[in-house]
Amino acid sequence: PLPRLVDDLLDVTRVSRGLIDLQRVRLDLRDVVRRTADDLHSVFEQSGVALRLDHAFSPVWVEADSTRLAQVVGNLLQNAVKFTPAGGVVTVGVASARGSAELYVRDNGMGMDPAKIERMFEPFVQAEQNLARTKGGLGLGLALVKGLVELHGGSVRARSEGLGRGAEFVVSLPSCSERAAASE
Repeated sequence: PLPRLVDDLLDVTRVSRGLIDLQRVRLDLRDVVRRTADDLHSVFEQSGVALRLDHAFSPVWVEADSTRLAQVVGNLLQNAVKFTPAGGVVTVGVASARGSAELYVRDNGMGMDPAKIERMFEPFVQAEQNLARTKGGLGLGLALVKGLVELHGGSVRARSEGLGRGAEFVVSLPSCSERAAASE
């Protein structure tokens, strides 16, 4: 994973300096989630963590950069599997809510101290130091998620009931109407 760490570091730097040019197209958020989950299937299998997909029945249209959105989903899923023990479950889903497209990743893993949640989106901030170090990573994934989501005009929030009680990350993006997407 050294190449991935270097890529994440470079991407965080590019995002912070405004050097990422999004290639936006109208797409169904469900497709991005499904493809990314398929790509990470073996990671979950090797970790002994179940990955469940929970999708809306109808398309959830967004105008976004497919590659960068897959990077957001991938970072959230990799983070969830990293902090969920074998036998645990990670659920990823998509929904429409109040004119927004929402992507969520929930796990029943180690959870987070609610008082420290907002700091988790800062570069180089890690969860429990001894666990984060043994699992690898520099604390860049969530900072990158936040930066990429904000470039898309969206927001990301996290929630946890505390240590040992799992975590949930929710990405909200501006949605496109089905009519606008169909006219494309």
